[in-house]
Amino acid sequence: MDTQIKRINRTLVWGWFLIVMILFVSYVGEVLRGNRTVPYLIVFMLITALPMIGVAIQYVKNKESENLRYYVVIGYFFMYVFVMLTGSTTLVFTYILPLMAFLVIYHDPQLVMGAGIIATVINLVSIFMRCYRGELEAFFTKDTEIQLALLFLCILAAYLATRIYDSIYQANEAYTKELADQREELYQQAEELEAMNGERNKYSDELLIKNAKMREMTMQTIMTIANTIDAKDEYTRGHSRRVADYAVAIAGELGLSEEQIEDIRFIGLLHDIGKIGVPDSVLNKPGKLSNEEYQLMKDHTTIGGEILKDITMIDNLDVGAKYHHERFDGKGYPEGLKGEEIPLIARIIGVADAYDAMTSNRIYRRHLEADRVLAELKKGNGTQFDPRACEAMIRLVEEGRLPQFNPDSDSTEMKQTTQILTRVIDKAEETAQEEIQIDELTGTLSRGQGVSVMQEQISRYGTGSLFIFDIDNFRRINETEGFMIGDKYLRILSDKIKRITEDEIVSRFGADEFVAYMPKVDTAEDAEDVARTFTEDIRQMIARDSSIAKLSVSIGITQIATEKDKVMVSYENASKALFVAKQYGGGNYFCHRLEKIDEDDVEVANSSDLEYLMSILKRDDMEMGALVRSVPEFAKSYDMVKDVIMQSSGRVHVVLFTLRDIGEVTVEAHELIMGYLERAIAGAIKNMGDAAKYTNMQYVVLLQNLDEMQTKQVINRILADFYRIYDKKDVEVHYDAADLS
Repeated sequence: MDTQIKRINRTLVWGWFLIVMILFVSYVGEVLRGNRTVPYLIVFMLITALPMIGVAIQYVKNKESENLRYYVVIGYFFMYVFVMLTGSTTLVFTYILPLMAFLVIYHDPQLVMGAGIIATVINLVSIFMRCYRGELEAFFTKDTEIQLALLFLCILAAYLATRIYDSIYQANEAYTKELADQREELYQQAEELEAMNGERNKYSDELLIKNAKMREMTMQTIMTIANTIDAKDEYTRGHSRRVADYAVAIAGELGLSEEQIEDIRFIGLLHDIGKIGVPDSVLNKPGKLSNEEYQLMKDHTTIGGEILKDITMIDNLDVGAKYHHERFDGKGYPEGLKGEEIPLIARIIGVADAYDAMTSNRIYRRHLEADRVLAELKKGNGTQFDPRACEAMIRLVEEGRLPQFNPDSDSTEMKQTTQILTRVIDKAEETAQEEIQIDELTGTLSRGQGVSVMQEQISRYGTGSLFIFDIDNFRRINETEGFMIGDKYLRILSDKIKRITEDEIVSRFGADEFVAYMPKVDTAEDAEDVARTFTEDIRQMIARDSSIAKLSVSIGITQIATEKDKVMVSYENASKALFVAKQYGGGNYFCHRLEKIDEDDVEVANSSDLEYLMSILKRDDMEMGALVRSVPEFAKSYDMVKDVIMQSSGRVHVVLFTLRDIGEVTVEAHELIMGYLERAIAGAIKNMGDAAKYTNMQYVVLLQNLDEMQTKQVINRILADFYRIYDKKDVEVHYDAADLS
């Protein structure tokens, strides 16, 4: 066991060794400069090192020796006397100070005072001998007075420090002993009490503890499940807890019993448990949901009810999950219940859920202002919302009595448990996706498998081009020609892509979208030749076969510059190129060029991206509406830009921020870093404009009614805030700005 005296002895021995080594190096330097002789150095080292070696041997023999401190003091003074009598400078008297400092840790005032007295005597003898040899004009000179004064002050300081340390140590020892005695006394009393109470009370106590732990475990389990549900959607973190607390506040305002209020807390935490059965692609979709996707989203109420219906520990646990989207006027789902037919718990949670939805940022919009939220609550009172629950919520909001939230209030254990459960769910979803590695209809790789294989090949080749092939108006084809014809178009397109080159990798990324990596097509000119030949072949095929007359394919292309390029980053660039291609009409292609020749390549690419964005914004609104809907990633940004332009009476500056990797950054880290950039932007622009995510690596910012100087100040503030929040050196932020007005 590493006891305290053992640690102190070890510190002292190593400290002495360090002092000897420093002095040895110093004196070797003096020998080399001719200030000392080699024989003097040898004698010095013998007098210095031999005592140290002897003490080290004693330490090895008995690491917990109480007498080791005295051996150190005696051995150290051999060296000290020698240097004091032979030293060439008066500063050698300071050699005693390290020893005094080390002795403090023994908290032995007598030892420190004894060493100080001996050191003082040695210094007096040294001064006397220097006077005797004629080196000093008198015993007391300015230098000797300073020497003795400093020595006295240091010894006194060491002594006082030792006394203080010793008093603290003794007090701690006494306190520790007192605690041990009390612990022993309490232990004995507990044993006596347990014997007196008997086995019956023992079992009763254990039952109470188990019940308390069971309730705590139940709460933690429900909290963990709620956090895991919210983790599926990055824009609803903490949603379940907030809804539960809002519902508790409403229930208290309505005068419900404490037992009912506690049940509502549990029910509110699990009201969205059915979202476990909703795909992430639907939960996190930025644009408008299709009819099928909306039905999947609505099904989370039924799924949640089914999950919770057989759990009887908490009454009506399934009610909140199943009925919180019912409306008071009967126009809700899943059963269209009306008025009092809707359980009171569900009506309360419905108001709380709607309030949190309006006051939180979502992937498709920003949170509403407080006045707008109150207006919506009043508007929905008696139609969407139960009148009593809604009026209670309005009072709580107007009087500022709703609970406030701290996102860091979770215990470490709960955060870790949530992370584990989230990873389990994510891993299960990944495993399920990996099992479907080949698209059955077209024989191409699935999206997940395609990303993995393409990334591996990019790391291998470090060159080539990434193509996106997209069937124009595919949804309309399915609606007018039938899904069989749509499937035929997909098979034709996939077969045609597979025949371009023998080394390509083809993956089906979406319903009508294929991505191909061609490692040997390594220049923009070659890529455009491939696209040109491909589109011409499609036209000739249509001319020969009228049954595929509506087949039209747009192509977006980007180059692979290095083996470190990320698939999804390249995919974003190709998507932007595809967007430009669709502006030219169906059946066209466009290449997103990134000729990386120097450190300014990101600025060039960023300017190019902004140029694309500006050209889009300047087009006819009706025409652009159709084009934007074909690129969901841009839909939110475009709608936001239109709103800002319409509301602005002056100038509008568009600023595009782009993240650039200069180190190894994971996909998860990218999402976190983009969050930091979003926070910096939100804090800087405030009421001066708006912002939205443009791509996975870019944010677009609209600034209203600012001149160039003010715009530059806002940009600098954003960059400063970002680098303050995120101080790692693995990414850089680049930007470009333009005047839209």
